[in-house]
Amino acid sequence: MMPALLGLKQTNQHEFLYWEFHENGFSQAARTGDWKGVKPGPDKPLELYNLKEDPGEKNNIAGQHQDIIAKIEQYLKTARTESKDWPIKSAKEEKPEKSAEKPSVK
Repeated sequence: MMPALLGLKQTNQHEFLYWEFHENGFSQAARTGDWKGVKPGPDKPLELYNLKEDPGEKNNIAGQHQDIIAKIEQYLKTARTESKDWPIKSAKEEKPEKSAEKPSVK
C-alpha cells in the first residue's frame, strides 16, 4: 500500500482484489483492472461495472460481458474461505424475528 499512498508505481500488482460484507445478509465484490463485480446476495446475480467509464457504478453491464462475469464468479468462489464465524447468510436469516409479546410496563 505504501507505494500507492506515496504516488509511486506499485510493483506487486494482484490479479484481483476481493472483499465481502456480512451486514444485512451477505454480499461479495471483486475488482480486476477496470472491472468490478458485485454480488449483492448469495442468491442474487452478479452485477458488473466498468469503473473507468462508470465510476459511480450506475450502469450494470453484466449482460454484455459474460466472459468477464465468468472470470469474476471464479474469483468469488476461490477467494473465500468457509468459516463458522462468518457464514454465508441471506438478509432474511440476518434479521431477528420480532417478538409477539408486548413489553411490560412498570
